[in-house]
Amino acid sequence: MASRTPANEAEEQVENLHTKLATIFDSPSETVPSVCYSIEISAKDDFHMELLEQLSPKPIFCSLPWISDETLRYEDNFLQAPSLRLSKELQKARYTVVNHLSCYNLTEHQVEKFLATGVRNLFIIRGDTVTPGQKFPKAANLVQHLRDREQANGGVKLTIGVGGYPYGHSQSRSDTEELQYLQAKVAIGVDFLLTQTLYDADSFFRYRERCRNVGITIPIIPGIYLPNSYQHLQAMLKITNITLPPLLRASFDSHADDTPDQFEAFVVDHFVGVVRNLVQPNDATNEPVRLVHFFTFNKLRLLQQVLFKLKNVL
Repeated sequence: MASRTPANEAEEQVENLHTKLATIFDSPSETVPSVCYSIEISAKDDFHMELLEQLSPKPIFCSLPWISDETLRYEDNFLQAPSLRLSKELQKARYTVVNHLSCYNLTEHQVEKFLATGVRNLFIIRGDTVTPGQKFPKAANLVQHLRDREQANGGVKLTIGVGGYPYGHSQSRSDTEELQYLQAKVAIGVDFLLTQTLYDADSFFRYRERCRNVGITIPIIPGIYLPNSYQHLQAMLKITNITLPPLLRASFDSHADDTPDQFEAFVVDHFVGVVRNLVQPNDATNEPVRLVHFFTFNKLRLLQQVLFKLKNVL
């Protein structure tokens, strides 16, 4: 029997993700018995592999943020970057991995070194900062480069995802402009959309409908953020430039003075409700929500509580 090479493993990885997405989104509803989930985790000291292995059911994929500073620090040996070390560890444990890649100060040479590690599933982000003159000023530029490279070189196909903004993009002049830009980016060769942090189901449904109305047909995955404290929530809202609807904001603000346990209990109940609202229309619509993504910030015990309460739908 032929031995498995890194290239073989990379191809298995990308085909695994392609197959999973096709099974989830393209199969008839009656052949998909439950809703699936994926998670984002970070290569930091507070990540514990044993907690990941305790999650049940197993996530469809694990996404790993790419810290821009690492690109510079580990340029000579990307395999030593924490996110790629964790990526290899997860793959050995038979998890499908989606690696983030930021445009910030990224060069073509760095792209080549990054892909040489065997990464084939990518989530492309522009990054919060754009340096004048950087090679890839927008995510679309990097997606185009990756697809051009793929066509020129042949070989294994990349699976590429990009972000969506149900509450609007802070730097877009209008929702119409943002969707036009997104439509053009998807047309270059994007396989799936993963939304920015969601706090209610209705915002997702409205966003998905707007996307469909402009001809964006690829899978759109709702991203659920689980804040572990009121302060963490406020920090995330500031970072993402999201303004919550008044009633939703009031609901969160009413828990500003909760004890940690009280706030955690509220978060679990609230986001269990959000996920239930997301998946409830499955029997009544032509496009059921079949995959939900959780931004965990490595708070896997909090996620465990959510999954336990959703065990009848996941």
